[in-house]
Amino acid sequence: MFVLMRKLAVKAPTQLLVVLILCLCPATAGVSAGDFESERMHNWHHWRGPDATGVAPHGDPPVEWSEESNVKWKVEIPGRGNSTPIIWGNQVFILSAINTGRVAENATKLEDQPDNSFGIKSPTTFYKFVVMSLDRRTGKLLWERTATEQLPHEGHHNDNSFASASPTTDGQFLYVSFGSRGIYFYDLAGNLRWKRELDNVRTRLSFGEASSPVIVGESLILNRDNEERSHILVLDAMTGETKWKAERNEVSAWATPLVVDHDGRTQVVTSASNRVRSYDLATGNILWECGGQVSNVIPSPVRYGNVVYCTSGYRGSAIFAIPLDSTGDITGTAKIAWHSDRDTPYVPSPLLYGDMLYFTKSNLAVLSCLNAKTGESILSAT
Repeated sequence: MFVLMRKLAVKAPTQLLVVLILCLCPATAGVSAGDFESERMHNWHHWRGPDATGVAPHGDPPVEWSEESNVKWKVEIPGRGNSTPIIWGNQVFILSAINTGRVAENATKLEDQPDNSFGIKSPTTFYKFVVMSLDRRTGKLLWERTATEQLPHEGHHNDNSFASASPTTDGQFLYVSFGSRGIYFYDLAGNLRWKRELDNVRTRLSFGEASSPVIVGESLILNRDNEERSHILVLDAMTGETKWKAERNEVSAWATPLVVDHDGRTQVVTSASNRVRSYDLATGNILWECGGQVSNVIPSPVRYGNVVYCTSGYRGSAIFAIPLDSTGDITGTAKIAWHSDRDTPYVPSPLLYGDMLYFTKSNLAVLSCLNAKTGESILSAT
């Protein structure tokens, strides 16, 4: 299975999203919760794939493709969204935000809004926040639901959108986050089971929100780092009620948490500018933390064996290999397995394949590959 999402620029005010299905592994039907762990390796239930490494273990994609070759199907999607599609069984799930053009009476006119150094202003029109399910084999629309129709409270960076958090599934239900526009819980047939309103957060220079939700067992995890009230929120997956909430001394970051089991405990690893932190999923207590990242943290953590790798690449470079059996604050200590301050990514998350860790320099076409065990450079190429 291999899915590529592209933006197609058009003359209309909105952009269309194009989904290209290039190569499919055998599809699986819906499964019970007990079968989830065995079936997820054949699906793409989360924005970084079954192991949150960026790898599809059973995929066999072509090494070349174009508009004319190795394309199974292509469909246009209304609106704009940067979220990665997810796949379960014969369904592809995708999110989009569609500008209705309907002006909100309480919106501040664009000309009355102060200038932003990136030219970002708060919208003045209502958006439809849409969830879609497509047939994995044909691209046919199976169902479409409007989760909500609202006026966004802030704008977004041109590289972002109002639908940038990828959905996630446990094989039975679909969990959707539109950030400050709320959390929505569907069955795979598109029936809404619950929804949860969230308070507005203010991101740096109105860049917008993007961190994706993570489902593990009966817990739904949301990381909401912003300029005013950063926090991590863990909800009951079946009801939407809060299990625990932890305030965070952080500024805006966009990294999706990594959830790992180690030594009998489930850790929630979050990466941000001040600290990488690991929380005990059961209690919300911090198990360990480590400083050293740079600004605007976007790449998600990756696990290899008993080590987690955290990277950032804006106004500096940082990658830290942190053992999962760490305790307390290990900043600057020998507990850190290795670290590097060269050529790390700004936006893209690293790819882990075998014992090789791949990443790009900043947002540039410079590829690095390191030995995940030692940090030794294997490749650096343009």
